[in-house]
Amino acid sequence: MTRPILGRAARADAANVSPTSPVRHTRARFSRDRGDDFLRVVQRRVAQYLSDQGKSRFDDGSIALKGAFYAAAALLFYGLVLCEVGPGWALVLFAVGFGTSVLLLAINVAHDAAHHALTPHRRLNSLLQTLSFTLLGVSAYLWQFRHLKSHHVFPNVNGCDIDIDETVFFRLTPNQPRRRHHRYQHLYAPIVYWFVGLHTVVYQDIVYLFKKRLANMTDIRHPWREYGVFVLCKLAYVALIFVLPIAVMDRPWWHIVLGVLIMSAAMSLVFVTLLIGTHFCEEARFPNPDADGRLPHGWATHALVTALDWSPTSKLANFLVGGANAHAAHHLFPTHAHIHYPAITRIIRETAAEFDLPYNRTTLPRMLASHFRFLRRMGRADIP
Repeated sequence: MTRPILGRAARADAANVSPTSPVRHTRARFSRDRGDDFLRVVQRRVAQYLSDQGKSRFDDGSIALKGAFYAAAALLFYGLVLCEVGPGWALVLFAVGFGTSVLLLAINVAHDAAHHALTPHRRLNSLLQTLSFTLLGVSAYLWQFRHLKSHHVFPNVNGCDIDIDETVFFRLTPNQPRRRHHRYQHLYAPIVYWFVGLHTVVYQDIVYLFKKRLANMTDIRHPWREYGVFVLCKLAYVALIFVLPIAVMDRPWWHIVLGVLIMSAAMSLVFVTLLIGTHFCEEARFPNPDADGRLPHGWATHALVTALDWSPTSKLANFLVGGANAHAAHHLFPTHAHIHYPAITRIIRETAAEFDLPYNRTTLPRMLASHFRFLRRMGRADIP
């Protein structure tokens, strides 16, 4: 017997972004399995942990301090660039410092805000996410929309997870067709990864804004105000990154453009390094629904088998990447602030062992190695 099964956190998370009219979703269903009992136990234990610690699921102030740190770093680097402190090569380093600081601000603050896990105030969450993503040049609304309503509902499921939609460059799951050039994807991937940020800012956002179907979502209609916000945020990004520097700096315009391209490439590399292997790796599974749309396991089991954690209980990693290293905790408890992930991860690991469920964990270097081995396998042969 099967039925659609989602954890309470996932149901609430998927409802955080609402288009003008209801979005229809592809009929995929999770099966009942021991993961359902695991989920109830782990949710109870996490709730008990928070109660014992006298904490809520939201930020306790730690993320706010991190956000202030990364914002101050971004402002400092931006000021150093505008004031042209040092030779050209130093300005490029400052630009990279600015971009990296903005990226870490988004990962640590905006990501939690997008899941309404940062504060109980939804408008404040939305404001913080919008401001952070505007500095990246990325639409906060569109990112949140596809992240919550597609990726977090059916991670690693073809046709249901926007993050693994078929691309020209890569074969990212064994359920996608293999093309001749894919046999080299593990070799050219590092080059393509430099352009991830640029692709999102100038192409992907615009395409997604007007698409009526994305992965599991059909008949998409966005609120009219979001089109206006989209234009305003893109213009603000252009003014901040291009117009103001060109206006105040004693440099040719093409120096500014080249500096921005280098900054974007560096940001893309950092982003990909930290996140790409959390789903695209040898350890992760890519379940395929049967003819009736049934997945072979329950929602909680699915969250465990489709993700790979790296150093998930490390305080340093948590500080730097905002819980992106603890993907199992994030997918099972997306509406909890990432400061709780190290403790939640320990609970997940222990409870998963009790229920004989898999839990994938490694280190950052090993995750990256696994990712490139995975790309090589996906490019050379169909994996059953």
